[in-house]
Amino acid sequence: MQRDFPESDWKILSRLKPLALDRLCERIVLESEDIIVRTKEGGYHSAYLELVKHIQTQDKTVGKCFDDWRRSQAFFILANWRREKLITDEEFASFSAETRIVAGQL
Repeated sequence: MQRDFPESDWKILSRLKPLALDRLCERIVLESEDIIVRTKEGGYHSAYLELVKHIQTQDKTVGKCFDDWRRSQAFFILANWRREKLITDEEFASFSAETRIVAGQL
């Protein structure tokens, strides 16, 4: 049985969305910079190919964390954010106990 995501938790999730998205994008950019520095010694084409592969992989992560922004998907979104370490323990603790339990089981 699908549980309803509480309105108060939806407001918290919505407030955290820009912060979580920025954290993910920062990580992707920093990893991309590392790929460029690490692989350009093997040639720029090699660096380009590695970077494209990285961006394609990370685009899937962005999608699963942010693309299906609906309240019916909120438990999954929160679970993905936790898996990807996009919110802190303190931020996670601001959700209701039931929401934390359900998200932790996904």
